[in-house]
Amino acid sequence: MNDAQDLTPASDVGGEERTLGEEERTVGDLRRSALAQDVLLFCVAFTAGALVVLVARILGSATTGDVWTLGRSDGLLLGGLVAGELFVLWNNGLRQGVRGHSIGKHRESLRVVRAGDGGPTGAARGLLRGLAAAVLIDLAVAAVPIGLPTVLRSATPDAWHLGFAAYLGLLALLVPLLLGMHRGVLDRVAGTEVVRARGDDAATSVPRRRALVVLDVVGVVGVLAVCAAQLAFMWPLLWRWPGLL
Repeated sequence: MNDAQDLTPASDVGGEERTLGEEERTVGDLRRSALAQDVLLFCVAFTAGALVVLVARILGSATTGDVWTLGRSDGLLLGGLVAGELFVLWNNGLRQGVRGHSIGKHRESLRVVRAGDGGPTGAARGLLRGLAAAVLIDLAVAAVPIGLPTVLRSATPDAWHLGFAAYLGLLALLVPLLLGMHRGVLDRVAGTEVVRARGDDAATSVPRRRALVVLDVVGVVGVLAVCAAQLAFMWPLLWRWPGLL
């Protein structure tokens, strides 16, 4: 069965909806589920990046005797965010362009294709989509009003930091998701659309799904640990928060 026969456009959901138990799931539902699973894997990459920073600090403290900076949260957050965005560039960019799906979309039998003709997106278009996603994630993190470190904030002069750009990035991510739009910002930037996949490799195999669940748990635990470090770092200021406004 060729690709043209294996793909069903996202807009053509009548009679083609996959069921899970008794509940019918639209392509929009599957996209949200796939996004959630990709976010969990982003947490795994985030955890790995934060661990690299922590190990580097431990090794550095062994030679300098400085143990007070081990738990400093800004470096852990930035290291995790860099690793997470690199993962997005690969998973939602290069992999998605070459193989037609991110890991999350593969788990939900979805594929990303060129809008209009349904052809493969290719590496270049996939990387464009992944780069746009990484930039929007970085801007969305910058929109959190507690001054979290981000890649763009660290790599650009202060004069370039425009607050409204961060909120635009956050809206660009959330609005298509909340409204269930057929094509979101990333699809329009890269000229793609999400369709149902059919065929032998339409979905992740059961053994891989089990392995991915383990990774999901590891990622969540790691992110919670980094967030706990951030909370501990900011705790002395939290009780004074009204007076700081």
